[in-house]
Order: sequence, then C-alpha cells, then structure tokens
Amino acid sequence: MKKHQVIFDKIAKLFKKHFKEDAIMSIGEYDDGYSENHLTIKDTGVWISCDEYELIFGTGFNHRHYNLEFDELLDCLNQFQRMLTKRKRKTDYFKGNYCYKTKLEVESANGNFKEFSTSSTWYFSFWKKTTEKITIEKPIINSLEFENEFTEIKNYAQQHICHHSS
Repeated sequence: MKKHQVIFDKIAKLFKKHFKEDAIMSIGEYDDGYSENHLTIKDTGVWISCDEYELIFGTGFNHRHYNLEFDELLDCLNQFQRMLTKRKRKTDYFKGNYCYKTKLEVESANGNFKEFSTSSTWYFSFWKKTTEKITIEKPIINSLEFENEFTEIKNYAQQHICHHSS
C-alpha cells in the first residue's frame, strides 16, 4: 500500500470515530480497471478520495488533486484540515438564474479567507448581468481531540516523507 493510501485509511478511521454514521465510505470500480476509495461527510459536501496515484479532496465541485510525485503531502493535509475546522466562504456567480461559477475560500489562521479553488462551466448566458451570492459556512468540526488526532496523521506523513534529490 502506498503512503497516500495509508494516510487515507487513517483519515477514514478518524472520520468514523468523530462523524460516526455521517462518514460514508464508498469504493468506485469501473470497467476500465480504475478504482478509487471515496469518503464523504453526510450533509456537508466535504469529501476525500484516493486512487492509486493521488489524494483528491474538496467540497461539492470545488476540489484539489494531490499527486505525491509532484505535490507536498503535508500541504495537502494542512489544506484538508483547514477545510474541516475553519469557516468557508462560497461565492456563487450567476447569469440570470444560472450558476456558472463557484469560488471557494477557506479561513486562514489570521481570520482572512484564502482561495481554495474555483469551478465553472462553459455554458452560460454571457449577455446577462452577473450577480453574486456569498455564503459563509461554519466549520464542520470544532474539536480539540479531532485536531490532535489529525496532527498525529500529519506527523506520520512527515516521518515517512521521501526527499527527492535533483
């Protein structure tokens, strides 16, 4: 099992402990041989998935891919922890009644919001006036015990980091 898959399993156990039946695990297996593990926190939109190559996490359509050959695992875990324990600001952009873009920002330690990702579609009525709807979402979990256990997962990840030399 690869390091990111072990991390995913540790996160799944942590979710089962803290979110109980709201932590929903599924396994997707497809005709082309691709498979992934997917973990969702019911009624929050937050999810994380793991395949052979990477961790992917997000909320709704907004998400980030972390491939450990190119991306820093600790950065991934820090971002995911912030998504769970900090407020999120979601800005939906509309043309008429059609939401064509969503920007998600996550609160940083100093209380400012930092962009996490933006998702959009190609189809929209470009001639219509753009309107915005901003929603502030509360943290998913506010638990010192959860924070400490998540920190243990990050410590595990740091102990098993392979440093590549050029």
